[in-house]
Amino acid sequence: MAPNVSVPMNFGIRLLDSPTHSTLELKASQGAVIPASSVILSFNSPVIDHMTTTLHLTSVDMEEFSEDAVRYFIDAAYSGESPPISRVLFRDINKLANVFEISWLATRCVEQFADIAAAIKGPSYEDFFFLFEEAAFVLTNLKSRQMVSIAFTKIQSLNGHQDFISRYLENLSYLSCRQLDLIIELAGTKVEFVVKPLTEQLTASLSRGETVVHANCKYLLENSELYLCHQRNIKMFEQIFDVLENITKDSLTETKWTLQLLRKSVVKRERQS
Repeated sequence: MAPNVSVPMNFGIRLLDSPTHSTLELKASQGAVIPASSVILSFNSPVIDHMTTTLHLTSVDMEEFSEDAVRYFIDAAYSGESPPISRVLFRDINKLANVFEISWLATRCVEQFADIAAAIKGPSYEDFFFLFEEAAFVLTNLKSRQMVSIAFTKIQSLNGHQDFISRYLENLSYLSCRQLDLIIELAGTKVEFVVKPLTEQLTASLSRGETVVHANCKYLLENSELYLCHQRNIKMFEQIFDVLENITKDSLTETKWTLQLLRKSVVKRERQS
């Protein structure tokens, strides 16, 4: 039996761009085709190892990923190094590392995400938006909460969650349930951080003569602990239900929903008292 041989992580660096050893084609977005060594990629990725060794594939479809991200992926596999990742490429590279099970690169992506968060020194919607969106994407697609913890810790440490939530909910109708759940989680016991922008949006809807509460607004209200809003800010609690009463009064179904929401909040408040 042949002995096991250990090789350094950067053993493939001298073969980068070698046409002789590049036996595998990686097909990136916009028709880009990037040659690479199936052997070197297989050492790093059990997924690619299975594709090439067991399935005998000579090309891998990576068309959902940009060419720059795929090239970074290849360079990392060849060199065993992961230079700082730009925010533009971060999602693609992190997903590549996880989809193709390059564990060391996936770990490095989390570390770089933490580095990005640590470099944020003051409240910035753009910075917080990046952290929140990447954390939501990873939780939804990769089922990992590591980045959620990093993002929330940074946003809350800078006391930026109220302003962030208010601005983020300006696009309420386009948000997924996962994003809404994370907004509720980010607000924590400070439910008024969610209730206040919803009250403002519903007031604006009422002024336009609208009589239907958007599904995402209902979702947030149904899944928030509104009794905490009553405890912390009774005036705001009353305002949200005053607006709901006015906006739903012409619809029996909508009025019934409002009353059920109020009853649920009152019951929970009584149980906690």
